Amino acid sequence: MSKKNKNFSERKTSTLTLIFRFLSVILINTVPVYGVFRLGWNSIGLVLLFIVEGVIVLFTDIIKFQFLKNKQKVKINLLIEFCFIIFYGFFALLVYGPYESLENMIADRMLLVIDLIVVDLGRPLLIIAFIRLVRLVQDLLNAGVFKGSGTQPLNLEGGSFMLLLFFMVMAAPIVAGKGPNPLGGLMVLVLLKIAGDILLVWFSRNKF
Repeated sequence: MSKKNKNFSERKTSTLTLIFRFLSVILINTVPVYGVFRLGWNSIGLVLLFIVEGVIVLFTDIIKFQFLKNKQKVKINLLIEFCFIIFYGFFALLVYGPYESLENMIADRMLLVIDLIVVDLGRPLLIIAFIRLVRLVQDLLNAGVFKGSGTQPLNLEGGSFMLLLFFMVMAAPIVAGKGPNPLGGLMVLVLLKIAGDILLVWFSRNKF
């Protein structure tokens, strides 16, 4: 393949990747929209969905990590992602639950939270996990993991997503707390999540 044709092929792959990323953002975020409007999710359900999506992103980053050549540079990133998920998972439960301490939360509500994730959020999370895994396979293909030569570098996504998650968890009590229009607050939170996801895709386009 000539250099000109190779460059054209790489640009085409990058464009298709960018389009797919935007489509995956739309599909992933139809899940919380449906949950708020059709399933009656409240703020704790919505925030838990975002947190578990963060767990899924961490899982895909761990898989990517296995195929990176220079693992030393990103080990600390994975550790930060893991600590972030744990910290903000508990933080969100404390903010949205009637708990005076972490011990009370663990003793009183941990099993109920697990039940909420499995029963109420189970199927929606499977949809999000499927789309994230498809993105993972696409990234691995583009990086040449399976065919030996790639058109794009393999990059971890967790760092930028954790920054978005931080913003969502901190903003949630303000925009989706108890107020005169709780449904409107929840939709504002979802729209902020969509806008954040789109910005992350747009800013990462130069890595494709």
